[in-house]
Amino acid sequence: QKQLWNSNNNFLHLTAKDKKVIVVGGGDTGCDCIGTSLRQGAKNIVSFEILPRPGDTRGADNPWPQWPRIYRKDYGHEEVELKWGSDPRIFGINSKEFLDDGAGNVKGIRSVRVEWTQDNGRWIMKEVPNSEQIYEVCVGVV
Repeated sequence: QKQLWNSNNNFLHLTAKDKKVIVVGGGDTGCDCIGTSLRQGAKNIVSFEILPRPGDTRGADNPWPQWPRIYRKDYGHEEVELKWGSDPRIFGINSKEFLDDGAGNVKGIRSVRVEWTQDNGRWIMKEVPNSEQIYEVCVGVV
């Protein structure tokens, strides 16, 4: 690892400073990406969550001793909220396409809102008509 760290590979110098950042996905790793981007000085941070926002309390289909599927904020979400006034997560959104700037860099993500329904106990994701949106990002190597 020390040899890799001392090499001149550009990917080691990627930073979120002054960038518009989108974190695709949640969980612990997504939260770590949010927190790291904030501490590196990102201009803006958005996090895409494909699932709907969980409720504030357990649902009838989520009894103890199952892990409670409830809305939570972890450290990264709270830090962003303290800085910019809102949780960075967008729930119920699906990434459709990564957009290229013509030079091999990501310039945005084409997304669509999604809704979840159940059919015979099976969850089904459906795109919300006319909900497509492009989110701009700034990615670069310094």
